[in-house]
Amino acid sequence: MKINKLSFLLFLISIGSFAQEVPSDVLNLTETIDTNKIKAHVAYLASDALLGRKPGKPGYQMAVDYVIKEYKSTGLTPAGENGGYTQKVILRNSKLVKEKTSLSFTQADGTSKKLVLGEDYLFYANPEKAKVDFIAPLVFVGSGIDAPELGFNDYKNIDVKGKICVVLQKSPDNVPANVKLHLKYPSTYQDYALKHGAIGVLLCNYENNTARFKVGANLSIQGGSNISIKPDGKLTPSANYMGGDIQVAGSITVDVLKELMKANGLNLEEIWKGLEKGNYVSQNLKTTASGNYESVYSDIESYNVIGKIEGTDKKLKKEYVIHSAHLDHLGVGKAIEGDSIYNGAHDNASGVAAALEIARTYSQLPTKPKRTMLFLMCTAEEMGLLGSAYFANNPTVPKKDIVVDVNTDMPTFLAQLESIAPLGAEHSTLEDITKKAAKLLNLSIETDPEPTEGRFVRSDQYSFVKAGIPALHVKFGHINSNKNLAEDVKKWRAAHYHKPSDQIENGFVWSASRKYAQVNFLISYMAAQDKKRVAWKKDDFFYLRLKR
Repeated sequence: MKINKLSFLLFLISIGSFAQEVPSDVLNLTETIDTNKIKAHVAYLASDALLGRKPGKPGYQMAVDYVIKEYKSTGLTPAGENGGYTQKVILRNSKLVKEKTSLSFTQADGTSKKLVLGEDYLFYANPEKAKVDFIAPLVFVGSGIDAPELGFNDYKNIDVKGKICVVLQKSPDNVPANVKLHLKYPSTYQDYALKHGAIGVLLCNYENNTARFKVGANLSIQGGSNISIKPDGKLTPSANYMGGDIQVAGSITVDVLKELMKANGLNLEEIWKGLEKGNYVSQNLKTTASGNYESVYSDIESYNVIGKIEGTDKKLKKEYVIHSAHLDHLGVGKAIEGDSIYNGAHDNASGVAAALEIARTYSQLPTKPKRTMLFLMCTAEEMGLLGSAYFANNPTVPKKDIVVDVNTDMPTFLAQLESIAPLGAEHSTLEDITKKAAKLLNLSIETDPEPTEGRFVRSDQYSFVKAGIPALHVKFGHINSNKNLAEDVKKWRAAHYHKPSDQIENGFVWSASRKYAQVNFLISYMAAQDKKRVAWKKDDFFYLRLKR
C-alpha cells in the first residue's frame, strides 16, 4: 500500500506531541491500575452494611470514613474545612404550609380571582424565608429567555423590576441538546428574571395538560424541595430555586394562563404561534398578583470529602484539577422482591471506586503533575446535585484557581470499553484533550448517544459548568463489538437503575473499569500539565452566559 509521506510525518509528529504531554513512564503507570482494587471499593461501598449511603444516615458516614481512610493510605492530604478532609453541607428540605398559601390575580377593573394550590398553581417553598407576603404587577416575558446568541431576547425593551414574570415555556429549536436541557430548569428562568430585577417567575408549560399538572404539583407539595444551605442560612442555587431577591417561584396551568391573557385582551394560542415563528411577544399586563405562603424546614448535616495531591510547578500548583464523584445513593426504600436496600453499586460506587484508583495512581507518580489534583466525593447528588453545587459555589480552594472538573458517575461497566461519550467536552478545550487521551487508548469518541436523557445536566459536572468552570463526564459509548450494547444498557437500566438490584453481582465487566480509569486519568493529567488552562470556546453558550 502506498503511504503518503506527509500524512506519515504528521502522524509521527502527533504521536510525538502526545508523548511529550504524557511521558512513557506515566503511560506505563496507568497499566498498573488495579481492577481488583476497584472491585474491592465497590464491594464495600455497595454492601448492605452501608444501607444505601443516604446522606444524614450512619451508612453515608461509613462511606465518608472509608474514603478518608483511602485518602490517607494513598498519601492525599486534607483539602476540606478546618484542616480536615470534609466540608459540611447542610441539606434543607422545604415544604409549603398548604393552609397558609394563597395566590390571587386582580384585574385593572378591580375584579379578583383566588387560585387553588395544586390545581391552578404551584409555589416552591422558600428555603430562606419562612413567611412571604407579596403584591406585584405581572409581566409577560414570552419564553423567558435572555440569550441573543440563540435568537431569544425576551427581556428587550420591557421593565420587569419589582414584577413577577409570566413565562410560556418554549425551548429553542436547533440548539445543542445540552443547552436545551439547561433551559428547562426553573432556576434558569429565575436567573434571567433576577438579572433584570424581577421578584418572581411563574412558568407555564403549554404542552402540559391540567391532569398531569395536578399530579406533578401535588407530588411536589408533599415531598417539598431540597437545597443546600450555608451556615449563615443563605442558600446555594438549585435546579428549582435561585434564591436571592426571587420571592415567588412556581408555575400555573395553561387554563389559568389562557384566562389571564383573555383578561388582558390577548389570545394565548396566537401568542404561542408567534413564539413558534420566533416573534417578540413580551408585554406588560394589567394584572396584579398578590398572596402569601409559609414554609417549614427540616435540616440534616452531610459531608463532601476532599483530598489533594499537591502540584510540583511553583506557579501552577496554585491551580486545581478536580476529579469528582458522588458518594451518596438512595438509602433504604420501598421493597422490591423483598429487598429494600438501594445499594447503588453502579450508581455510583463504581464512579467513586474509579476515582479512588485514579488517586492511588497519581500517588505512585515519581513526579507529580504541575497543577494540584483535588479529589472530591460529593454528597446529595441524588437529591439534586446539592453537594457539588455547594462546593462549586463555596469551594475550599479559591474558585478562580479551579481549572476543570472531571466527573465520574455511573460508568456502567456492562461491556468492554471501546468508545466513550465525553459529555460536556465540546464546550471547551477539553475536547482536544479528550481526543488525545482516547487515541492513546485506541478508544473511539462519539457524541452523547442518548441526548434526551439529559445526563449532562443530571450529574455533578453541571454544577461546575453553572459556576463557570469547564467540566466533563465521560460515559460509555455505544460503539462496541457487541452490536446490541445500546439495547442491553437500556434493558439493564429499566430493570435495575435506582432499584435494590443495582448490586455488585449485577452486570460488572471489571476489565472495562481499568480502561475507564485510564482515560479519565489521562484527561486530568494533560489538563494538569498544560501551561495553558482549559478554556471555554469563545462562541460557546455556557461561556457567553458568563459574560452577560
